[in-house]
Amino acid sequence: MPSRRPTRLVRLGWEALGVLLSAAFALIALAHALGTAKRPLLLSDADSVLLPLMRASFERGEPFEWGLSPVLFVFPELPLYLLSAAVTTTVASSLLLNGVLNVVILYGLFRAVASRVVASGTQDARPGPARPVVAALVGVAALTLLCLLETTAGGNTAELATLFLTTTYYSGTVMALVASLALALHVAAWPRARGAVRPARRGSLPWAVLGLALVAGLATLSNPLFALWATAPLGLALGASTLVRLRRARDRRMLGPLVAAAALVAGSVAGYLGRAPLTSFIIARQQEYLRWDGQATSIAFFGGALRDLVSTPRGVGELLLVLALAVASVMGAVRAVRRGRTDAAALVFASVSATIVLLPIALIWTGSISTRYAIPLVVAPLLGLVALVASTPRPRDVTARRGVAVVALAAVVSAVVVATPAAGRLLATGAGSGDTGAACLTDWVRDEHVAVAGATQFWTGRGLAAYAGPTVRLLQITDTLDVYPWLVNLAPYRGARVGYLIRPRDEPRDADLGGTVAALGPPRDVVACGTYDIYDYRGTAGEAILTERIGTSAEMLAALRGFGW
Repeated sequence: MPSRRPTRLVRLGWEALGVLLSAAFALIALAHALGTAKRPLLLSDADSVLLPLMRASFERGEPFEWGLSPVLFVFPELPLYLLSAAVTTTVASSLLLNGVLNVVILYGLFRAVASRVVASGTQDARPGPARPVVAALVGVAALTLLCLLETTAGGNTAELATLFLTTTYYSGTVMALVASLALALHVAAWPRARGAVRPARRGSLPWAVLGLALVAGLATLSNPLFALWATAPLGLALGASTLVRLRRARDRRMLGPLVAAAALVAGSVAGYLGRAPLTSFIIARQQEYLRWDGQATSIAFFGGALRDLVSTPRGVGELLLVLALAVASVMGAVRAVRRGRTDAAALVFASVSATIVLLPIALIWTGSISTRYAIPLVVAPLLGLVALVASTPRPRDVTARRGVAVVALAAVVSAVVVATPAAGRLLATGAGSGDTGAACLTDWVRDEHVAVAGATQFWTGRGLAAYAGPTVRLLQITDTLDVYPWLVNLAPYRGARVGYLIRPRDEPRDADLGGTVAALGPPRDVVACGTYDIYDYRGTAGEAILTERIGTSAEMLAALRGFGW
């Protein structure tokens, strides 16, 4: 009887379909965000343009004297952005391409998790290539649906799904979380389980252990939140799996979860210790993130964020969808415990459940007032959905299988139809300047042959600095003309002459510069540029004041941080 095992061509076809559809979902999500108040979050928000500013600094050959938050973005955000920028021509197009890559990579990681779930099951004698692909695509489709329900401006709201499309709202830590789960599932399946359809090859085990430790180490080095997002909940789930296996007299497979937990913890510890030499670049104070007396404030903050979310039908729908997926994962974990299951699906459900319980407690206990730290509360239920689909047996009834095929085909066609105009919107946006008005500043600097640097505040200037031409140099300051070192390189301040000031007309997040302008004296000229004005102090007393005050502040900061100026 001829083998019914899918051919290599069929497998490649399924894999290609998965990648293409995940890219289509990314285009749909990005195009939606560009048409809403979330557009600045993707393209020009002060935090969102950090990596373009870093790349520009690298290209100018400046010394690395950056002042960063505890999140260093070295893995994998910066490499991914540099790759995106290398094959695009504008800052906007690089950020949008990075968003597509984020979703495609997440699909691949979902695919890896689904593959381990299928491999640990016993439903089908010969599982084909479709189920892991379909399960991963369902997870990405759910993420896209959540993005389509989000329209609110800003990054500190309860709308968390769209944050994954950016470069600096911890998308890399989310990828590391899912990757660590996939690798842990691989290691935890050792030694071979009786009846497993596709057990892990023995030769691949050391590589999986090393990969798990390496991912945990690099992720923690880049963002210590990985310990809370992944190490703690996944470590608890692996510990619970070990205990369940110990209680089963004939099950001696407790070594797999123990090895996985050891690799996860060891990597996280190594990564955290590896941050010690980088302390001169981390300027955030611990009390800004660990507010041990701020539990009441934290509860009020997250409560307010949820109230804002459910104030619209879209927000209610998003919350209900996330809650439904979370409940499904918890129910899956409960059923697994009752039945003594230790397969991959049970481990995924346990990890998701641990995240749902631990993370809110930790955020409130530490007095957090930032919603981005709660992103796993959205991502973890998506992992539960992936595991649920991957562990669901294929329908045996021919009519049911045909119905599933028709639904899947309709979904594919719909995604392609919607993604086509979405791709056009992204291409048009990518050719632009991120809506920052940077062209006016660039033209003025060029036409007036400006050879000095300018000064501006955090929220006003970062988008301008990212999109302005190479001849524009902007220094980040406070309203008192001190250096504002947050997420900026100190090197350009060294010996800089400062001859103009950018004052926004309407930017409530920055302080009013009225008093500063008065203290600088009459400017040489005031140039109107859309949403901001350029106060030209070249050749006036104001230039001397700007240069001296900002230069002195920069020298003091450099000395405090150990940079030998």
